[in-house]
Amino acid sequence: MKRQGKRLDYPRVEKILDDGTIIAYDKYNQLNTDLNIHTLTDAQQHQVFGGILINTADQQNKYYTDRDYHYEQEQREALNQSKSRNKWLLFGFIIVLLLLVVFIVKSCSSDDTQNETSDQNNATTNSQQTPDNNKSENQYVEQKDKELQQQIQDTKDSIKNNHSDTQSKIDQLKQEIENLKNHTNDKQANKVANQYDDTVDNLQNAEKERQNGNNDAMEKELEKVNKKLDEITEKIKSWFKNEE
Repeated sequence: MKRQGKRLDYPRVEKILDDGTIIAYDKYNQLNTDLNIHTLTDAQQHQVFGGILINTADQQNKYYTDRDYHYEQEQREALNQSKSRNKWLLFGFIIVLLLLVVFIVKSCSSDDTQNETSDQNNATTNSQQTPDNNKSENQYVEQKDKELQQQIQDTKDSIKNNHSDTQSKIDQLKQEIENLKNHTNDKQANKVANQYDDTVDNLQNAEKERQNGNNDAMEKELEKVNKKLDEITEKIKSWFKNEE
């Protein structure tokens, strides 16, 4: 492509575009845009300019040097921005991590303090409740002892008087003793219940002998019941006295 030029100093190069296109006036002072710095040869220059007007190596180096410089500048700025951003991110991460550590330490300390306080309160409560619980259990055992003693006396009278509800009274006694065992794990209560188990066995034997018409054997079994009741009364007094 050639265009008419008006300047008299020719051949000359006006400028080189970013894509390498050479804007120049040839040896006939005609505007020429057909050449490109990336593909320019000496033969082309002789043909268009009548000689070597452009040192291709220098121009290409200059072109690439400028382009590379700008590229490196952009890369350097991007790298600096990235480093700055990463630095602030790291700083923020460290702050968050420190806050998290402080929170965990405080939480653990608070839990330990609460556990210690709870243990102390539980220990105090247990120490306060134990005497009350023991007192309550003793009162329960004493009450049940009185009730069982009365029921046994009623059952003895029922056996002697040949009442028809004697067996039901014996069965009721067995149930009351079982209830006493299930009510508490207290050792004394269990001992009392075991003593009454033996007594009820004597009552059952006495009822059996009565039904068989063996009055003498019946009386012997009832006498065993009387002795057993006296033993139970003394043992209960002894147990409760030792706990005072």
